[in-house]
Amino acid sequence: MNDEFSIQQTINRYSVAASQARWDEVLDTFTSDGVWEVPVHQVRFEGPAEIRGGLIRFSGNMDYIVQVNTPSVITVDGDTATAECVIRECGKLTGQDAALEILGLYKDRLVRTPRGWKFTYRLFELRGMHSFPLLPAIPG
Repeated sequence: MNDEFSIQQTINRYSVAASQARWDEVLDTFTSDGVWEVPVHQVRFEGPAEIRGGLIRFSGNMDYIVQVNTPSVITVDGDTATAECVIRECGKLTGQDAALEILGLYKDRLVRTPRGWKFTYRLFELRGMHSFPLLPAIPG
């Protein structure tokens, strides 16, 4: 398996696990000293406990979230790499007939480990956020 494919799989595993609130699997995509940063909210989470807390904080007012990432632009340099991908997250706001859409970019730094490629740093750059009413259920 080539490095670019393996790195894309790490990014995909993050998105699939985050879409199902499987936080242990999300955390497994990071190194033990990994960082997740969201500058627009002026937050930086370092290490598994802080990252888990941040993920729970950001998803706490949602019944569900689905995160879709695009194929990434990946640059490998030996045992380190950078990647950038576009992200779209949608979800239902808890207790409301409303949805939230978040659009942005992830800018990543990764390192090769014995267990595969892991994030050392994920920066989420927000491009837009929208809320809108949900459509009524379709009969049948």
